[in-house]
Amino acid sequence: MTPPGYVNATDQDKLINYLENGGNLYIESVNIGLDYENTTFFDYLGIEFLDDGDEYEVMTLKGGCYNCTESLKFDYLGDISPHYSCDKLGSNGAALLLNSEDGKGRMFVNEQSNYKVISSSVVIAAIANDDSLSLKPYLFSEFVNYFMGYNPVTALQENIFERLEGYSFPNPFANETTINFTIGQAKKVKIAVYTMNGQLIKNLVHRNYKPGEYNVIWDATDLSGNKVDNGWYLCKIVSGNQILTKKMVVVH
Repeated sequence: MTPPGYVNATDQDKLINYLENGGNLYIESVNIGLDYENTTFFDYLGIEFLDDGDEYEVMTLKGGCYNCTESLKFDYLGDISPHYSCDKLGSNGAALLLNSEDGKGRMFVNEQSNYKVISSSVVIAAIANDDSLSLKPYLFSEFVNYFMGYNPVTALQENIFERLEGYSFPNPFANETTINFTIGQAKKVKIAVYTMNGQLIKNLVHRNYKPGEYNVIWDATDLSGNKVDNGWYLCKIVSGNQILTKKMVVVH
Protein backbone atom coordinates (compact mmCIF):
# COMPACT_ATOMS: atom_id res chain seq x y z
CA MET A 1 0.00 0.00 0.00
CA THR A 2 1.29 3.47 -0.87
CA PRO A 3 1.46 5.72 2.21
CA PRO A 4 -0.70 8.87 2.07
CA GLY A 5 1.18 11.63 0.30
CA TYR A 6 3.95 9.29 -0.89
CA VAL A 7 5.09 9.45 -4.52
CA ASN A 8 6.36 6.12 -5.88
CA ALA A 9 9.59 5.75 -7.85
CA THR A 10 7.91 5.85 -11.27
CA ASP A 11 6.05 9.05 -10.43
CA GLN A 12 9.22 10.54 -8.94
CA ASP A 13 10.90 10.07 -12.31
CA LYS A 14 7.98 11.81 -13.97
CA LEU A 15 8.24 14.72 -11.53
CA ILE A 16 11.99 15.02 -12.18
CA ASN A 17 11.31 15.15 -15.92
CA TYR A 18 8.58 17.74 -15.30
CA LEU A 19 10.95 19.94 -13.27
CA GLU A 20 13.78 19.58 -15.78
CA ASN A 21 11.42 20.93 -18.42
CA GLY A 22 10.58 24.09 -16.50
CA GLY A 23 7.97 22.83 -14.04
CA ASN A 24 7.07 24.25 -10.65
CA LEU A 25 6.11 22.08 -7.66
CA TYR A 26 4.59 22.47 -4.22
CA ILE A 27 5.03 19.27 -2.19
CA GLU A 28 3.76 18.78 1.35
CA SER A 29 4.18 15.76 3.62
CA VAL A 30 4.93 15.35 7.33
CA ASN A 31 7.34 12.58 6.27
CA ILE A 32 8.87 14.36 3.28
CA GLY A 33 12.41 13.68 4.46
CA LEU A 34 11.79 10.24 5.88
CA ASP A 35 10.12 9.09 2.65
CA TYR A 36 12.41 10.63 0.03
CA GLU A 37 15.88 10.86 1.60
CA ASN A 38 18.58 9.24 -0.58
CA THR A 39 16.39 9.42 -3.70
CA THR A 40 17.33 11.40 -6.80
CA PHE A 41 14.04 13.25 -6.47
CA PHE A 42 15.01 14.52 -3.00
CA ASP A 43 18.02 16.33 -4.48
CA TYR A 44 15.63 18.52 -6.47
CA LEU A 45 14.01 19.81 -3.27
CA GLY A 46 17.22 21.46 -2.07
CA ILE A 47 16.74 20.26 1.51
CA GLU A 48 18.25 17.71 3.88
CA PHE A 49 16.52 15.37 6.31
CA LEU A 50 17.65 15.99 9.88
CA ASP A 51 15.30 13.85 11.94
CA ASP A 52 11.79 12.46 12.20
CA GLY A 53 9.63 14.92 14.15
CA ASP A 54 7.89 14.00 17.38
CA GLU A 55 4.23 14.48 18.28
CA TYR A 56 3.40 17.89 19.78
CA GLU A 57 6.77 19.15 18.58
CA VAL A 58 5.38 21.85 16.27
CA MET A 59 3.12 24.27 18.12
CA THR A 60 3.97 27.58 16.42
CA LEU A 61 5.73 28.53 13.20
CA LYS A 62 7.66 31.65 12.32
CA GLY A 63 9.52 33.07 9.38
CA GLY A 64 13.15 32.38 8.72
CA CYS A 65 15.79 34.96 9.58
CA TYR A 66 16.08 36.42 6.10
CA ASN A 67 13.79 39.44 6.02
CA CYS A 68 10.93 38.79 8.38
CA THR A 69 10.07 39.83 11.90
CA GLU A 70 11.28 37.57 14.69
CA SER A 71 8.06 38.11 16.64
CA LEU A 72 5.83 36.71 13.91
CA LYS A 73 4.16 33.44 14.82
CA PHE A 74 1.62 31.17 13.15
CA ASP A 75 -0.31 28.84 15.45
CA TYR A 76 -0.17 25.25 14.24
CA LEU A 77 -3.39 23.38 14.98
CA GLY A 78 -2.53 19.76 14.32
CA ASP A 79 -4.37 18.80 17.55
CA ILE A 80 -3.49 15.20 18.47
CA SER A 81 -3.17 14.05 14.85
CA PRO A 82 0.08 13.08 13.07
CA HIS A 83 0.23 16.67 11.81
CA TYR A 84 2.53 17.15 14.77
CA SER A 85 5.02 14.51 13.57
CA CYS A 86 6.64 16.88 11.06
CA ASP A 87 10.11 16.05 9.74
CA LYS A 88 12.96 18.33 10.80
CA LEU A 89 14.61 19.73 7.69
CA GLY A 90 17.76 21.67 6.80
CA SER A 91 18.86 23.52 3.70
CA ASN A 92 20.83 21.91 0.91
CA GLY A 93 20.63 25.00 -1.27
CA ALA A 94 17.00 25.93 -0.60
CA ALA A 95 15.92 29.13 1.24
CA LEU A 96 14.09 28.81 4.55
CA LEU A 97 10.46 29.98 4.64
CA LEU A 98 9.13 28.58 7.93
CA ASN A 99 10.75 27.12 11.01
CA SER A 100 9.24 25.88 14.28
CA GLU A 101 9.86 27.23 17.77
CA ASP A 102 12.82 24.86 18.18
CA GLY A 103 14.57 26.52 15.22
CA LYS A 104 14.22 23.52 12.90
CA GLY A 105 13.25 24.16 9.28
CA ARG A 106 9.80 23.03 8.18
CA MET A 107 9.26 24.80 4.83
CA PHE A 108 11.79 25.72 2.12
CA VAL A 109 11.84 27.15 -1.39
CA ASN A 110 14.39 25.94 -3.95
CA GLU A 111 14.71 28.21 -7.00
CA GLN A 112 16.84 26.98 -9.88
CA SER A 113 17.28 28.28 -13.41
CA ASN A 114 14.74 25.87 -14.86
CA TYR A 115 12.39 25.04 -11.96
CA LYS A 116 11.02 26.11 -8.56
CA VAL A 117 10.04 23.85 -5.67
CA ILE A 118 8.40 24.67 -2.34
CA SER A 119 8.76 21.78 0.13
CA SER A 120 6.88 21.59 3.42
CA SER A 121 6.78 19.12 6.29
CA VAL A 122 3.97 21.10 7.93
CA VAL A 123 0.40 20.74 6.70
CA ILE A 124 -0.92 24.10 5.50
CA ALA A 125 -4.46 23.03 6.45
CA ALA A 126 -3.31 22.90 10.09
CA ILE A 127 -2.08 26.52 10.18
CA ALA A 128 -4.51 28.70 12.12
CA ASN A 129 -6.43 31.46 10.37
CA ASP A 130 -5.70 34.97 11.58
CA ASP A 131 -8.60 37.23 12.60
CA SER A 132 -7.91 39.55 9.68
CA LEU A 133 -6.64 37.18 7.01
CA SER A 134 -7.37 33.62 5.98
CA LEU A 135 -3.85 32.25 5.90
CA LYS A 136 -4.39 29.17 3.78
CA PRO A 137 -5.79 30.94 0.66
CA TYR A 138 -3.29 33.76 1.20
CA LEU A 139 -0.27 31.47 1.35
CA PHE A 140 -1.32 29.54 -1.73
CA SER A 141 -2.05 32.73 -3.68
CA GLU A 142 1.50 33.88 -2.85
CA PHE A 143 2.88 30.50 -3.96
CA VAL A 144 0.98 30.73 -7.27
CA ASN A 145 2.22 34.29 -7.83
CA TYR A 146 5.75 33.12 -7.16
CA PHE A 147 5.48 30.14 -9.51
CA MET A 148 4.06 32.36 -12.27
CA GLY A 149 6.96 34.76 -11.93
CA TYR A 150 5.16 37.64 -10.23
CA ASN A 151 7.29 37.43 -7.09
CA PRO A 152 11.00 36.72 -6.66
CA VAL A 153 11.90 34.57 -3.67
CA THR A 154 12.73 37.62 -1.51
CA ALA A 155 9.31 39.12 -2.20
CA LEU A 156 7.68 35.78 -1.34
CA GLN A 157 9.39 35.86 2.05
CA GLU A 158 8.45 39.50 2.62
CA ASN A 159 4.81 39.08 1.60
CA ILE A 160 4.31 36.08 3.85
CA PHE A 161 6.22 37.25 6.88
CA GLU A 162 6.06 41.05 7.08
CA ARG A 163 2.46 40.95 8.17
CA LEU A 164 0.86 43.02 10.89
CA GLU A 165 0.63 41.27 14.25
CA GLY A 166 -1.17 42.34 17.42
CA TYR A 167 -2.95 41.31 20.62
CA SER A 168 -4.28 42.86 23.84
CA PHE A 169 -3.59 41.89 27.46
CA PRO A 170 -5.28 41.47 29.84
CA ASN A 171 -8.41 40.38 28.02
CA PRO A 172 -11.07 40.42 29.51
CA PHE A 173 -10.21 43.52 31.57
CA ALA A 174 -11.84 46.06 33.87
CA ASN A 175 -9.94 49.35 33.86
CA GLU A 176 -7.37 49.19 31.09
CA THR A 177 -5.72 46.87 28.58
CA THR A 178 -2.43 47.09 26.69
CA ILE A 179 -2.64 46.64 22.93
CA ASN A 180 0.63 45.27 21.57
CA PHE A 181 1.39 45.38 17.85
CA THR A 182 4.33 44.60 15.58
CA ILE A 183 5.00 45.95 12.08
CA GLY A 184 7.66 44.69 9.68
CA GLN A 185 7.97 47.85 7.58
CA ALA A 186 7.89 51.60 8.31
CA LYS A 187 4.23 52.55 7.99
CA LYS A 188 1.54 54.86 9.31
CA VAL A 189 -0.49 52.99 11.91
CA LYS A 190 -4.05 53.75 12.98
CA ILE A 191 -5.62 52.05 16.00
CA ALA A 192 -9.23 52.58 17.03
CA VAL A 193 -11.86 50.87 19.18
CA TYR A 194 -15.35 50.09 17.87
CA THR A 195 -18.52 48.44 19.08
CA MET A 196 -19.40 45.07 17.60
CA ASN A 197 -21.77 46.98 15.29
CA GLY A 198 -18.97 49.13 13.92
CA GLN A 199 -19.63 52.34 15.89
CA LEU A 200 -16.43 54.27 16.67
CA ILE A 201 -15.70 54.35 20.41
CA LYS A 202 -12.23 55.89 20.56
CA ASN A 203 -9.20 56.70 18.40
CA LEU A 204 -6.00 55.55 20.08
CA VAL A 205 -3.19 55.97 17.53
CA HIS A 206 -2.70 57.65 14.14
CA ARG A 207 0.98 58.22 13.33
CA ASN A 208 4.06 56.83 11.60
CA TYR A 209 6.09 53.99 13.12
CA LYS A 210 9.41 52.38 12.25
CA PRO A 211 9.60 48.56 12.08
CA GLY A 212 9.33 47.05 15.56
CA GLU A 213 7.08 46.13 18.46
CA TYR A 214 4.94 48.78 20.19
CA ASN A 215 2.04 49.08 22.63
CA VAL A 216 -0.76 51.50 23.45
CA ILE A 217 -3.16 51.51 26.41
CA TRP A 218 -6.93 51.75 26.19
CA ASP A 219 -8.49 52.81 29.49
CA ALA A 220 -12.00 51.62 28.56
CA THR A 221 -13.25 55.16 27.89
CA ASP A 222 -15.06 56.58 24.87
CA LEU A 223 -14.51 59.77 22.84
CA SER A 224 -15.98 61.85 25.68
CA GLY A 225 -13.81 60.24 28.35
CA ASN A 226 -16.68 58.26 29.87
CA LYS A 227 -16.25 54.62 30.87
CA VAL A 228 -17.83 52.26 28.37
CA ASP A 229 -20.38 49.63 29.32
CA ASN A 230 -19.50 45.99 29.90
CA GLY A 231 -19.38 43.95 26.72
CA TRP A 232 -17.49 43.04 23.58
CA TYR A 233 -15.48 45.60 21.59
CA LEU A 234 -13.30 45.49 18.50
CA CYS A 235 -9.76 46.84 18.30
CA LYS A 236 -8.92 47.66 14.67
CA ILE A 237 -5.24 48.11 13.74
CA VAL A 238 -4.49 49.46 10.25
CA SER A 239 -0.99 49.58 8.75
CA GLY A 240 -0.77 50.35 5.04
CA ASN A 241 -3.10 47.92 3.29
CA GLN A 242 -3.07 45.50 6.23
CA ILE A 243 -5.95 45.41 8.70
CA LEU A 244 -5.97 43.44 11.94
CA THR A 245 -9.11 43.18 14.10
CA LYS A 246 -9.06 41.78 17.63
CA LYS A 247 -11.94 41.27 20.08
CA MET A 248 -11.73 42.72 23.59
CA VAL A 249 -14.04 42.18 26.54
CA VAL A 250 -14.75 44.85 29.18
CA VAL A 251 -15.92 43.55 32.55
CA HIS A 252 -16.14 46.26 35.26
